[in-house]
Amino acid sequence: MVLSLEKGEEMKTLKIGLSSGINPLPAMQCKAAIFSAAAAHQAAVDLFEDREEMRADAPTPRIGLADRKIASLLSVKALEAAGCDEAILPDVKIQPYLEEVQKEVSIPIVPLFAGVEAYVKAKGIKRVGLLGSAVPAEYFKKSFGDALEWVDATEEELAEFEILQNPKTGLRKAGLTDAFKAKLLEIGRAMTARGAQCLIPNCTQMARFATELQAAGLPLFDILRDAAERAVTQAPARQPIGFKIGMIGGLGPAATVDLYDKIVKATPAKTDQEHIKLVVEQNPQIPDRTAALLEGGEDPTLALFNCAKRLERDGCDAIIVPCNTAHAFVPYLERYLHTPFINMQQTALDEIKAKLGDAARIGLLATTGTVRTGIYGDKAKAMGIPLFVPDEAHQARGMAAIYGPQGAKAGYTDGVCRSDLLSAAEYLVKTYDCNCLILGCTELPLILDESDAFRVAGKTVVVVDPTAALARRVVAVAEKATAERGVR
Repeated sequence: MVLSLEKGEEMKTLKIGLSSGINPLPAMQCKAAIFSAAAAHQAAVDLFEDREEMRADAPTPRIGLADRKIASLLSVKALEAAGCDEAILPDVKIQPYLEEVQKEVSIPIVPLFAGVEAYVKAKGIKRVGLLGSAVPAEYFKKSFGDALEWVDATEEELAEFEILQNPKTGLRKAGLTDAFKAKLLEIGRAMTARGAQCLIPNCTQMARFATELQAAGLPLFDILRDAAERAVTQAPARQPIGFKIGMIGGLGPAATVDLYDKIVKATPAKTDQEHIKLVVEQNPQIPDRTAALLEGGEDPTLALFNCAKRLERDGCDAIIVPCNTAHAFVPYLERYLHTPFINMQQTALDEIKAKLGDAARIGLLATTGTVRTGIYGDKAKAMGIPLFVPDEAHQARGMAAIYGPQGAKAGYTDGVCRSDLLSAAEYLVKTYDCNCLILGCTELPLILDESDAFRVAGKTVVVVDPTAALARRVVAVAEKATAERGVR
């Protein structure tokens, strides 16, 4: 989209992000080119710079490359956080790895060599040479395929490139000295004499002096000016990124592990890369939700909100909580968040409705806090599904299965806790003819497995694990998002 004004049209300001720390001097060149292009196209441009620097103490080339990638990502993420519409990384050496950086951010990055292909086509150019050796020539040959013939540098020219590209003594440090300029002109003219119709700067510092070398007669493509022009005159769409789920964990720790395990098992993945991105904000110190609701204990609202906000800032598309009682506080959190929650109770009830229809009669096994909040009961009532809870004595046994000295939160999954839970289940089936039981506390599926044919009190009932239902919903949402975005 060309940013020019039509009559009566309000000018849109394009916010361009520039990474200035890795290569400060070429960045200055690019900055000037951006403002020049903005003036030429009457475009409203706001330039934001990030000065993330690359470490200079890498002991091996491999570590040095990792440093470059990490510094580039940190810089682009800072530009993204600042609300930039696009980013420019004025660094030739990162260009072969630009897709790796792009995968981690949604802000589009303007490639430095994007305009070369259009330029050589427009000019009918067939033979091209590389001025510099910062990036292996194979990268360019692979990128352009069979569209171009390449005039390769000689061994002597490659050795001269190494001198010119030396960060301590070459162009970066000394600038375009008379000697350096003479050497570049000598090599460039030799390459054109061998048939090169166009030269591409294969070094950011050489790209920095494109104007001077062009004025001296070299057919050198100005990648910095071209990137600036493209950034100003085009408004690229934000790039899709993979779906990411955020989990508020620690409520309790075992339930967090259980939900993650169920998400992994429910995902139709054949490789590691086909699984879902997931971030866990693990905070076992969040105050007890049941104690807060029933006994006036410490309010967990702020601790829950802080976890949710961190997940939102991390770019999560949705948030889940492997704690039923914590959902009583979710309505307070949602008022200050843009990221939606996937509701565990609604997900479980939707599955029951799909499985049993109007015949469903639900018995709820949950903490007293969950029961009293109505987070299951209110939703079930709205759906026209009858839902029943244990009497006081059997509710106490259900609570013992969770909180007792031999309960699930103490690390027990069999014995006394199972007997207590089954006692409450039998009461619901016998008293209310329930054909479905909800394990409405995330510790309870550690005691009793989900089942479509569980025998209790002489009847066969459906046992629903809301954690498993939530896992299945997360996978369904993630798969849909992946299909829509075209990226995992």
